[in-house]
Amino acid sequence: MQNGQGERGGKVGFGGVAFAAFLASGLLAGCGGDEEANGRTPSMLGASTQDASTRSSGSNSVPTVSSIRLDPERPAPGRSIEARAIVHDDDGDRTRLKYRWESAGGSLLGEGPRFDTIGLEPGERVTVIVVASDGQDESAELSRTVRLAEQSAQVAIVAIDTSNGQSAGAKLSAYFESTEEGFSDMDAQYEWQVNGVAVSTEDELETAAYAPGDVITLRARLDNGNDRPSRFVTSRPITLARGDAPEILSEPLAGIEAGLFRYQVRATSPSSEAQLSYELLNGPQGMTVDSESGMVQWRPSTSQRGRFEIEVAVKDQWGSGAAQSFAIEAAAQVAPPASRR
Repeated sequence: MQNGQGERGGKVGFGGVAFAAFLASGLLAGCGGDEEANGRTPSMLGASTQDASTRSSGSNSVPTVSSIRLDPERPAPGRSIEARAIVHDDDGDRTRLKYRWESAGGSLLGEGPRFDTIGLEPGERVTVIVVASDGQDESAELSRTVRLAEQSAQVAIVAIDTSNGQSAGAKLSAYFESTEEGFSDMDAQYEWQVNGVAVSTEDELETAAYAPGDVITLRARLDNGNDRPSRFVTSRPITLARGDAPEILSEPLAGIEAGLFRYQVRATSPSSEAQLSYELLNGPQGMTVDSESGMVQWRPSTSQRGRFEIEVAVKDQWGSGAAQSFAIEAAAQVAPPASRR
């Protein structure tokens, strides 16, 4: 709308005298704000647009644009904005919407319901103006102004540090880089996921409770102070591997003594988080091994004589293990010598 133009295409213009009277009426109070008043953004059209929306051509009712919704509500530069207007027509006529986008200075930026903000700067204001037509009359213009969000730091790279290993039981650490310098772990928000389920928000993850084959991912975003947090960025996933197996260090040095065989199995694991357990894989009837301590015991019966093959094993909670095989001889008991009388 420009001062001094007449009425064109259903739009209202003002002559010099009429416009001065319009200014004096105080109807322009509040123009230029970003917020909507009663669902509408105050505009230069003021009450005259309301008159236009209720004026009809003959028996035709002029359509009314009641509201405009923007998606997203707080767009950042470089993103597209989509405007969706709600129109009411008392006659039920099919209406057509016209969208135009203008800068704060009134320059035409684009047309259509979608507008790409590439090239605009943070903090700039963009206004969308909507007009509805039923083929006979046009509605009053309704506008909505949005201020482009200030750009904030984002996570550029997030990765899982596997310098301590990638096998189950290893300690994993979070690593990220920001689009701006000066951000540290104190500014980052982490989310560790195991097989798609969030399990921790710390900057390190102990994997002793997980098994080989579990898939680990890390998400991170930045806390920008009073601004909303940045978007989450997800790392490349890693799969926990099976670590090095435990090793049995001991050897059975003694045989059956006083009718009893005892052997303490001693083992170690490369992982400090390993929980070792012991089992008897092969041995004579009656032989046992304590699953926690690794103590092997056997008291042969009178019928158990000869050579017996034995195999014991140790394993960790992730399924890696080692075995040891050996044999012992169970000889017939020698009767004590008869006493002399």
